[in-house]
Amino acid sequence: MKKLYILLILFVGVAMTAQAQNDKTAKADKLYEQRRYVDAAKAYEKLLIKGIRTQDVYTKLGNSYFYNSDFKNAETNYARAVKRDPQAETLYRYAQSLKASQKYDLSYAVMNQFVSLKPADDRALEFKAHPNYIQEIQLMKEGFTTTSYKFNTEASDFSALQVGDKLYFSSARNENRGKYGWNKEPYLDIYEAVVDDAGVVGKPELIKGEVNTKFHEGTMDITPDGKYMFFTRVDYYKGDYEKAIDGESKLSIYRALSAGGEWRDVAITALESKEYGVGHPSITKDGKSIYFASEAPGGQGGTDLYKAALNDGKISDPVNLGPVVNTSGDDSFPYIADDGTLYFSSNGHLGLGGLDVFKYKNGKVTNMGAPVNSSLDDFGFSYSEATGKGYFSSNRKGGQGGDDVYGVERIEICEVAVTVKAIDVKTGMAIPGAIVSLQNGSGNSMPGQTTDANGTAVFTTDCNLDLTARGAKDAYESGEATLSVTEVETAMVEVMLTPEPVIVEDKIILNKIYFDLDKSNIRPDAALELDRLVALMKKYPTLEVLAETYADTRGLDSYNLALTDERANSIIEYAASQGIESSRLKATGRGEANPIVDCNSKKCTDAEYELSRRSEFSITKR
Repeated sequence: MKKLYILLILFVGVAMTAQAQNDKTAKADKLYEQRRYVDAAKAYEKLLIKGIRTQDVYTKLGNSYFYNSDFKNAETNYARAVKRDPQAETLYRYAQSLKASQKYDLSYAVMNQFVSLKPADDRALEFKAHPNYIQEIQLMKEGFTTTSYKFNTEASDFSALQVGDKLYFSSARNENRGKYGWNKEPYLDIYEAVVDDAGVVGKPELIKGEVNTKFHEGTMDITPDGKYMFFTRVDYYKGDYEKAIDGESKLSIYRALSAGGEWRDVAITALESKEYGVGHPSITKDGKSIYFASEAPGGQGGTDLYKAALNDGKISDPVNLGPVVNTSGDDSFPYIADDGTLYFSSNGHLGLGGLDVFKYKNGKVTNMGAPVNSSLDDFGFSYSEATGKGYFSSNRKGGQGGDDVYGVERIEICEVAVTVKAIDVKTGMAIPGAIVSLQNGSGNSMPGQTTDANGTAVFTTDCNLDLTARGAKDAYESGEATLSVTEVETAMVEVMLTPEPVIVEDKIILNKIYFDLDKSNIRPDAALELDRLVALMKKYPTLEVLAETYADTRGLDSYNLALTDERANSIIEYAASQGIESSRLKATGRGEANPIVDCNSKKCTDAEYELSRRSEFSITKR
């Protein structure tokens, strides 16, 4: 059901039908143009049985499944649709469908095809900027626990919002309503239920008054003074439908007044439009602004998020939230929290699959990670910073029906802000522009930062950890310092760096770069040294360097030679990612040659073996 709302393309009756591809597909195409996707899918499946297997049929069949979140069948048909002359949006939906099955490697490959067709698309640009985004999201620390509710049904239940002691949500459970052609579920109504002090949700009932009709009513919010409810409805007002030129009836935001425990005097708002959909209202804590989603012309893509002024129940001056929040995909289901954080769902920003929940705070959009997000659709997030509790909706496995409402509760995390300061050991002065990092006892390192004008950088880490801070800069010997953090708000550590000549004769004086046993990846401590090398090569643009990598004496000679070649390639790739041309940095593997400690004639410790697993640098051209 959320597909219906995110697209904001609702209609009642028969829409204008595009020219059918041919007489053989006319029936299926008509159902497809009418957004009757369940029936359209059946019609296209029959065409396949009859041997009519064109790209157009496969694409529309894939779309028919995709719009109802049947990603498995969508995936099957998109795979056939993109075999020849693939279309960009089909590739994008195919990649999304693959993520729903957690086929992330194949999804990655398909996204690369999408990028090749639409390299300037904001979704392509974000993908290229964060190629490892799946792993980054999966490694995020879980911030919430989740709870399922017994009030969910086999029908769609979604977009729950608690106002006072009442929980409001949208549902297709009312069997007295007609069936909607899109997904064959009853039309939506708004329900309410009482929430007791223990958080137990009572029996849901239809809200009282004039809001619900025989057609769709959905997501809503109430002004802080309790006077007005703003809600989403198909353009159905006083028994009349408002249809656009294309024959469809769009979604609009309506307003109702609180009167004697009921919601009455339903009226249209200034956002109402015959030609494009508007929905999903969310009101700020002070009642002066309203956020919503719209497919209005001039936006970034499918549906965009907007903000407008709100004064005594009247909406004015809507403003698009811009390209940081909005994408070429669909951005919808806004919720503006009391602390000003904007939560919303999107399939345009990088996510785990389907719709993911994101938050927008301090000018930055961040994926909420698991368990709020999954490989399927996650949306309709609402949350109270004061209580640490909220709700979201998902069609993930294990629920009662297509979409279910889940509760979330914040996990209280103990964190410390650790300031790392780089100091010149001779002068005692702070060192701006140094590269510093912070690593825990398990070897997990946070991304390095560059120190500011005061020689400092701030990292946020868990409490009760033993940490190692490292620092490096061109013309300095790298340094490190250890510290232990307890349950305190802030901590500081100073890393002392000793000035040294970086270039002596034809050698570049860096701390040796070490590798883990049988590994070729660049460790965090090695990255700091390579950052110094990169800074040096950028400072002297004609400098050319040879990196020689070595293994310890364990393992076969042939294996160690291949392993050191892999390590050499890792060094080149890292430098290239920082802007160094590969022609200026050569790297070669030396296998077991020149061990630092002769471990063939004595029993070596792990630390002694590690001394030989290194890289050394020399100048080949000044």
